[in-house]
Amino acid sequence: MTVASIRTGFLNKYLGIAVDGEALPWPSADRDIYIGQALAQAWPDIGKRASAVAATAQGSDVYTIPLVGGVTMKISRIELEQTLGGILGRAGKVTNWQTYSDTQVRITPHLATVSGLNLRFFGWVPYLVDATDIPARLESTIAMRAAAIAYGVLAGQLVNLRRQQGLDSPRVVDYQTAVGLSAYWERRYFEQVQKDPARIAIAPRRGRR
Repeated sequence: MTVASIRTGFLNKYLGIAVDGEALPWPSADRDIYIGQALAQAWPDIGKRASAVAATAQGSDVYTIPLVGGVTMKISRIELEQTLGGILGRAGKVTNWQTYSDTQVRITPHLATVSGLNLRFFGWVPYLVDATDIPARLESTIAMRAAAIAYGVLAGQLVNLRRQQGLDSPRVVDYQTAVGLSAYWERRYFEQVQKDPARIAIAPRRGRR
């Protein structure tokens, strides 16, 4: 998937744009920017599942969450893994952990340093803002958020300029319509997010103990 495929496949339709090269009221470059903003704003509503490993260390009960693609995961669970005889297997589940900082967790009880025993962190990371890693099913959802942004920008321009765009076509949009369409596409975005498998849902803290 790419930003261009989201623009031509979904966003143009939501904005009522028949020809991708149309410059008013949103040039294609601006539409691409709105898609990038929508992808960035999708976090932490939705994300890509990920996991990473950190070695156990008896020197501290505070562990830095390992990075995935340079990003700190939003953690859902932590498990213990151990390599014995060259075979990697699940050794248990960490049932008592708390967020210590934006990039660290505190694990109880204190874990000893054991050769071959590691912590496996599971969670989510953001999708890339170039859209190259999002699943096809989310293209329309991201386009809905981008449409909300586009109409919101247009509403701001209209209220500041106190005039309409000057398009001599049936697609002339006034301020109230732009505001309404921005709210509509924002609502559609959240409706889609709520039922998508990529939605980030973490159990209450008591469920992790």
